[in-house]
Amino acid sequence: MAYEVIDIRQFDSRALEHLLDAEAQAWNLDLRWDYSSSRRMIANCLDEKRISGYAVKDQGGTSGYSFFFYEEGKGLIGNLFVEGSRDHLERAHLLLRHVLETLLATPGLVRVETQLPHYSFEALEPLFREHGFEGHLRRFMVMSLPRPRWTPYGSGSSGAGKPTLRDFRILPWERRHDSGVAQVIHSAYRNHIDAQINDQYATLEGTARLVESILQQRGCGELLPTASLVAIHAPTGKLAAALAVTAVRTRTAHIPQIAVATEFQNHGIGSALLETSFQDLTKNRFEEVSLTVTDRNGGAVRLYESMDFLTFRTFGAFTWGNVPQL
Repeated sequence: MAYEVIDIRQFDSRALEHLLDAEAQAWNLDLRWDYSSSRRMIANCLDEKRISGYAVKDQGGTSGYSFFFYEEGKGLIGNLFVEGSRDHLERAHLLLRHVLETLLATPGLVRVETQLPHYSFEALEPLFREHGFEGHLRRFMVMSLPRPRWTPYGSGSSGAGKPTLRDFRILPWERRHDSGVAQVIHSAYRNHIDAQINDQYATLEGTARLVESILQQRGCGELLPTASLVAIHAPTGKLAAALAVTAVRTRTAHIPQIAVATEFQNHGIGSALLETSFQDLTKNRFEEVSLTVTDRNGGAVRLYESMDFLTFRTFGAFTWGNVPQL
């Protein structure tokens, strides 16, 4: 069947309402995520012609779309969604090829990033590789609440001069901590695989924007203040670690960010933050908590699996150009 690819700016939100509804349903059923707020934002952008992209159309009407936007010298592919099972991947590849060719022909563009959770890594990687992209396998993981009773790791002595959990105070994350949290994230992700996927991790300015995005823009859900925590190293007063937790569905929480400063890693403080947060989530009647993690980050994957997180979906993150070197 012949498909037509059309500039998405020729459509308003009403013309693509069925696709927006189908995508929201897919997020809820497949990814345990209430997509309502993102759906409204995309609809507003369509009506105001503020995003670029393409829709695919056949005799039955529009059946898929993808959009992208620019951030200084970087292109970000915001989504790729196709409904229906017939020729599903063919239509997805057709859309994606148009998006990639448009982005890579943009003067002055030095980098492109995307994460596309509706598709497996294997389904899209060959097309991205054909266009010079590097791919990274990522996991969507989930853990049921409540948790079994926890025995803190590192709560006793860990040797002369080495910090233990008794040296840290765990507190709610408040706005006064934002600058310190950005520094912790930058420290923790220096030379980290995730800095290849999201170049915001590569600079302090970028991690500050990342913190602001989590707290204010709500793209990763509604922040849960009592479950979002920081750890302070009492002897020095240094902010040692931070954990952001959001609500993405009525009974589903999500962890968009956890970071432990390099000098305080391997002492159990990340686990302590998580377990303290899980207790708060249970008290507030959350039934599960999800997160995403890069498969090559083996230490994190093993930690989450030891906490009974299960992988329920894998997908790809893809980057082109100006990739920070590990």
